[in-house]
Amino acid sequence: MPTSSVGTGGDGGAAAPLQRVANRPILCHVLDELLRAGIKQVTVVTPAWCQAELQEAITAEGPAEIEVSYAAHGADGSFEPALKSVASLIGESPCVVHAADGLLTEPLTDLLGANPLVAGTDLLAFVHPSPEGSTALSTRRLMRLVDQLPRNGSAERVADEGSMQLAGVCIFGPGALRSVGDNGWWHGGGLDLATVCERFIEAGASLSLGSTSGWLQYRGSTNELLALNRFLLDALVGEGPMMAIRGSNRIEGPVVVHPTAVVQSSTIVGPALIGPHAEVLGSYIGPYTSIGAGAHIEGAEVERSIILSGARITHIGGRLVGSVVGRDAHIFRDFSLPRAMRLNVGDGGEVALC
Repeated sequence: MPTSSVGTGGDGGAAAPLQRVANRPILCHVLDELLRAGIKQVTVVTPAWCQAELQEAITAEGPAEIEVSYAAHGADGSFEPALKSVASLIGESPCVVHAADGLLTEPLTDLLGANPLVAGTDLLAFVHPSPEGSTALSTRRLMRLVDQLPRNGSAERVADEGSMQLAGVCIFGPGALRSVGDNGWWHGGGLDLATVCERFIEAGASLSLGSTSGWLQYRGSTNELLALNRFLLDALVGEGPMMAIRGSNRIEGPVVVHPTAVVQSSTIVGPALIGPHAEVLGSYIGPYTSIGAGAHIEGAEVERSIILSGARITHIGGRLVGSVVGRDAHIFRDFSLPRAMRLNVGDGGEVALC
């Protein structure tokens, strides 16, 4: 099993890894998964300008049992300084590279156990069924290169069963990280493992392709964020019976309410998560909803949504579904005249009127 890991900022900055799902940054959920796989030494590779922000998030909400160091790549995108730092730290140990803005849909422990790093393998990458129903060009290019190699043990691939994509996780063999070179790590602002694999093949290194059930990654879409939230909430273990009456509240399914949260005269159907100091008053909270710290929901119905810290949703007169409500946002019904729709939407915001 690999003894070290490299976490990599997925969008070239802090925005994607720090998006909150199930009330924590995606990056912190990645660290949880690495820790469950027995990996306790992690290096986060990041642009220098956002290192402090990532470090603050990990210190506040990451697992305490994991040892985290940081390696900054150059402002010009040069990866060489960070690569040398990580390779020096890892030495001859195998290493897991995991994008910081995504999660596998199966336990990393199971994946590593089912795909042991055989002797002489420099790189083990993973493909998964494509939810778009088509194989990405970079993955198709990589599979074509693997097919062209002689069957001398230098490369193996999984059977092509339909459309496949490359997952954001791979394993480098002992000492192999030093040979990948500086170029090819980043493309379009993200971790480009397909190019890294191609460069390995071109250099004569050995490559194997394994398979995994799925890979969920946030690349800027609300639906991607909601999919990650649903996946994590599915793992929730409720605090009591599957159905219970608690005071004035009705609780169904796995629901976790922080001890400092206030819930009154409400129905909550899990899986759902209510964060510290949040208030839910006279409301319905449906499945796959996470409510952040200090959020206030009153006289409202919310389902399959992410409500970030400090947001306020009051008496909106309809059910909010499949939505992401940002920090300190305020959604309310205004009864003043003349009646009209009044919106205050920030840069990059999205409003769907149904």
